[in-house]
Amino acid sequence: MTMTNKPPAFAVQPPAVGAGQVAGLKTEIESPAAPQQLQFSADEQELYDYICDSLRNAGIEHMTAGIPIAVIVRTFADWLKAVALCEEKGRTQTSKTGWATETPWAKDEVRLKMELGQWLPKACLTIPSLARVRKDTGAQAGQDDLFGALVAHGTASPGNRPTH
Repeated sequence: MTMTNKPPAFAVQPPAVGAGQVAGLKTEIESPAAPQQLQFSADEQELYDYICDSLRNAGIEHMTAGIPIAVIVRTFADWLKAVALCEEKGRTQTSKTGWATETPWAKDEVRLKMELGQWLPKACLTIPSLARVRKDTGAQAGQDDLFGALVAHGTASPGNRPTH
């Protein structure tokens, strides 16, 4: 069986997802400033800017999402620290009696990863959540003007122009 480079035969194009610029979407999207009370480190601010840039490039409005994005940034930074401790010191510790237990930072790593799994979709930072938003807000969801083309055609008719 030979693979071809033909586009799929979809009636409607599937939603575009990913961090790249999506053609045809609004590009004047603004991002909120990071909450000053958190006093992000340089690495945290860089992550905050990366998330906002990704959301802008994907065409996702997020002006009111400063606090959730900040929570994600801080949780992600803490998760990275826990991962580094797990790599450096291991995930388990053994007592003098030979009993092996999970280290506190290993428990933190698991807990923080679970928290990220809950927060990322809320900020449209997963492929399924982005696809859902695109589906709900894309051209296929735009039923506000079902007869717009028909009305435009009817009002453009020479017989319907007002006379002065």
